[in-house]
Amino acid sequence: MRFPFSSYRVQMLVGVAVGIAVLAAVWLYLLYGPLTTALDEQQRTGLEIAARLTASAIQEVGAGPALQETVRRLGEQSGVRLTVIDPDGVVVADSLADPATMENHADRPEVIDALQGRVGVSARPSKTLGTQYLYVAVPVLSEAAHNIAVVRASEPLAHAKDVTGGVRRAGVALLILALAVAFGATWRLAGAFALPVERLAGAAETMARGDLAVRLEEAPGPLQPLAASLAYLRDQLQKRLAQLEGERARLQEVIDGLDDAVLLVENGVIQACNRAALDLFGGPIARSLEGHRLEDLHGPESLKTAVASALQTTARSEATVGPTPLQQTFVVRTMPLTAHHESAAHLIVVSDITRASRLDAMRRDFVANASHELKTPATGILLLAESAAAATKDGDADQTLAFLSQIHQEAERLRALVADLLDLSRLETEPTAGGPVDVRAAVDLAVTAHRRAAEDKGLSLAVDDSSVEGRDVYATCDATDLAIALDNVLANAIAYTDSGSVTVRLSRENGSIVVKVEDTGVGIPAEHLPRVFERFYRVDAARSRNSGGTGLGLALVKHAMERCGGTAVIASEVGHGTTVTLTLPAA
Repeated sequence: MRFPFSSYRVQMLVGVAVGIAVLAAVWLYLLYGPLTTALDEQQRTGLEIAARLTASAIQEVGAGPALQETVRRLGEQSGVRLTVIDPDGVVVADSLADPATMENHADRPEVIDALQGRVGVSARPSKTLGTQYLYVAVPVLSEAAHNIAVVRASEPLAHAKDVTGGVRRAGVALLILALAVAFGATWRLAGAFALPVERLAGAAETMARGDLAVRLEEAPGPLQPLAASLAYLRDQLQKRLAQLEGERARLQEVIDGLDDAVLLVENGVIQACNRAALDLFGGPIARSLEGHRLEDLHGPESLKTAVASALQTTARSEATVGPTPLQQTFVVRTMPLTAHHESAAHLIVVSDITRASRLDAMRRDFVANASHELKTPATGILLLAESAAAATKDGDADQTLAFLSQIHQEAERLRALVADLLDLSRLETEPTAGGPVDVRAAVDLAVTAHRRAAEDKGLSLAVDDSSVEGRDVYATCDATDLAIALDNVLANAIAYTDSGSVTVRLSRENGSIVVKVEDTGVGIPAEHLPRVFERFYRVDAARSRNSGGTGLGLALVKHAMERCGGTAVIASEVGHGTTVTLTLPAA
């Protein structure tokens, strides 16, 4: 909003007002100083002229009534009072009064000066008329004037004051009129000159507040270069701000693409962050962290404490936090920023290494378990070989054959373990586009491969595909992955079932192929179910080893299903059996 009195306009008005005030003061000085003096001087000169003219006119007139009549007539014609005085100060004629009734004027100051040959001037009340008069007396030096020494002209001072007052009133009225005209003209001129400047100043203030969409009006005359410069400045600022905004958006997009949480903190206040930081510290309803203090952050307290501690450092630092109660592990890296920062600023990067930590722990456990599993049959084979050699030296052929049979079993166990490790290594590689694969054929092939093992234990091994009878059952899956999963599920079902049956049910549900392997075995306690898909995890280690299990079967099933884009779920009840459900995407 533009105020009606801008500083520029006020300055113009004050400057012009000062000039007008000086002129008004000069005018008033002239009215009340030199003009008054000039009017007074004019009145005195007029009286002197009237007196001299009267002196000239009465030189040929004799004394007596003729002189009185002449003086009266001249007084009426000139409008002033005329008085004729002899050398002794006696009034011999007067235009307004009877000379016989008038006092001797020898003591009058103007008469005294005139008798001495000078023009006498005096102002005082008239004793005859009682009015304030201005008296001007001139000497009469002509011998033809008979008994006349002085002619005096007088006039009321009120008349001169009236003339002076009228002139002053007219002058003041003219001054007021001139001031009014000057003020109006100044106001219009100030508006005409100040308005473009005010508009440019308002536009500059608007630009300074960040609104670069302001419209700059054309300015007249000398202001045109300034308006053009402001328009150029506005356009350049718009371009620069657009570039900065684009770079900021690009930078924000880059840091939003990082998996690590990034925080820029200055004086304990978050100035910038990325999406990962918002997800980690923002809480359930936060939309932005910018402008918030570190105390306002959500998340694990240990992580918040580590971030707060990192702000106290003046050098690069790195700290590991965790595991938290949610089994998360973080690395907090801090870099102090000094360039272009007057106050303390830090760049904090928080990396979630939970998955890497878990994978590292799994790697260590896997190496330890694999080493143990490989060491056990290798050690057994070595001991059995030594025992067989000793029995051979002793000539005990039966014992030697028994040892050789056990060596074969351990070697078979070692082969199975190596085969499972190779399968596991294959399943951990990047999957290739597989399928479609005929799930019915894969199930029949797996059942056929395990039928003899089931018959050796007296178990019934059957396939129920009645729900998909007459329909093709194809899945988007690698045939080898599916074969590994079915082989391990059937092997576990037969190994942990002492009596009863193992049934494979095939169906389609919600666009997926479902394979359920149900057995009537010993079942799995509920507390073990969450971990049965871990590598080398055994519910009953002794029974698993006796049955030739490697502890990798269900881990292989899980990996195979994940590569196929499916799932593996296990449900069990102790003493009633176990059901493993494999879900595959239908082709």
